[in-house]
Amino acid sequence: MKFTTRRVKHGAAVAAVLSLTAGMAACSGSSPAASDGGTLVVANYQFLEPGRGDQLWNGLLGYEEFNDKATLEQTASPYLQYVDKLNTELGAGGGPDVFVVQEAQFATLAEAGLLEPLNDVLADSDLNSLNEGLKVDGDQVGVIWEQVTYALIGNKNLMEQAGIDALPTDVDELIAAGQQIQEATNADGFAVRHLMSEFDSWWMDYNVFPYGFGGSWSDGSELTIDSPENIAGLEAYKKIYDAGIMPIGDDASTFRTKFKENQLAFMIENNGATLSFTEGGQISGTDIVSGPLPFTDPGQHQRIVFAVNKNSDNVELAKDFIRWFVSEEGQTAIRPGLGASTLATDVPLSDEFQSAHPWAPTFLDQAATSRSNLVEGFETDTKAIMQIVMRAVERVITKGDDPAQALAEAQSEAQTSLR
Repeated sequence: MKFTTRRVKHGAAVAAVLSLTAGMAACSGSSPAASDGGTLVVANYQFLEPGRGDQLWNGLLGYEEFNDKATLEQTASPYLQYVDKLNTELGAGGGPDVFVVQEAQFATLAEAGLLEPLNDVLADSDLNSLNEGLKVDGDQVGVIWEQVTYALIGNKNLMEQAGIDALPTDVDELIAAGQQIQEATNADGFAVRHLMSEFDSWWMDYNVFPYGFGGSWSDGSELTIDSPENIAGLEAYKKIYDAGIMPIGDDASTFRTKFKENQLAFMIENNGATLSFTEGGQISGTDIVSGPLPFTDPGQHQRIVFAVNKNSDNVELAKDFIRWFVSEEGQTAIRPGLGASTLATDVPLSDEFQSAHPWAPTFLDQAATSRSNLVEGFETDTKAIMQIVMRAVERVITKGDDPAQALAEAQSEAQTSLR
C-alpha cells in the first residue's frame, strides 16, 4: 500500500498536533551542513529492551566511525509513554532529530507535516519496494526500520511428544493438533491475544484472521467492516476460542512465557517475539518450527518507521545519518539486533543466525505479501475504527453475539463516528 495523506476533519490526534505546530515553521532556522558535524539525538523505545537495546545502539554507533564529526545520543522511554511524549515534543517544534515510530503514529505525523522529505539522500540507495508505502504526495518521508511479520510457530519439543510431524495448515487442523497436544502433554494447545486490556497489540494480532480470509476494513474510500470475508475471519477466531485449546484469560506475557517453558505448543506470532523466546527460557532457536499462517490469504505486518524531525536543528546531518543507515554498511550493522525482520534493504540474514534460528526465513518470506494494519484511506483514524471493531469481537467471543450482526453494528457505529 502506498501511504497517502487523507485530509480529515475528525482526526483528533492530527488536529492536536497541527494546533501545536501552527507558526512553528516560521521560527525554525537553517540547518548546518552535514559536513559540519554535530550531535544527533536518536529516539527509540527498543533501546530499553534488555540485550537487544544495546545491540541496536551499538549498531547505530557505526555512523560515528563513518562520520567522525558526528556524535549520537539516545533517548528512550517505555512504548506507551514514548508515543505521547514524541507527539508532544514534535508538536511543540522540538523533539529528537531522528526517531522510530509505529506505522499508525507515522501516519499522524506525516499528516501534520512534521517529517522531513528524504528524497535527495535516498536517490542512490537500494531501498526495497516495501518503502513505497512510506511516501506522502510523492515524497519519501520515512524508511523502514523493521517490518515485523507473522507466521504460525510451534514448540518442536511438545510436537514430538504428541507425535505431530508438521504444523497445521488450516483452522480445523490447528484445533485438532491443539487437542492432541493437550491430551499427550497436558500443555496448552494454542494461544493468541484475546483481551481488551491489550487492545493496541490485540487488534494488530487479530488482523491475521480477517486478512487470512481475504478481508479488509475498507475498499480505500468506504469502510467494509461487515464484509463476508471479515465475518468468516471472526467466525474462525471464535471457533478456535471456543475449542478449549486456548488458555483463556492469559495475557501475552503469560502465554509467551508458557511457550518458552514448554507449556504451550502453537502460536500465531511475530518474528521479534519469536526471537525473544530463545533468550532466558528453556528452548533454543532449533526448538522452534515455523510455517505459513493457517489461512488461504496472507496476513499482516507491523511496520516500524525511521524518520527525521522536520524541525531538527541538525536536519542535514540527520538526513546524512539516514543515508548511512540504508547503506550496505548501515544495514549490516543493524541487522543482528533486528533478527528476522525485513529491513529497509534486502540485507540477508547471516548464515550463523539462520543456523541457530532455522524458523527465521519463514518470516522473511511473508513480508512481500503481508498487508498493513492501517485502514486504507482512513490511516489516521485506524485506532478509533479498530476500537469499535474489537469491542464487537469481544462481544462475540465473551457473550456469544452473532459475528455478522456484531460487525454490522460496528460498521454502522464507525460510519457514524467518522461523519
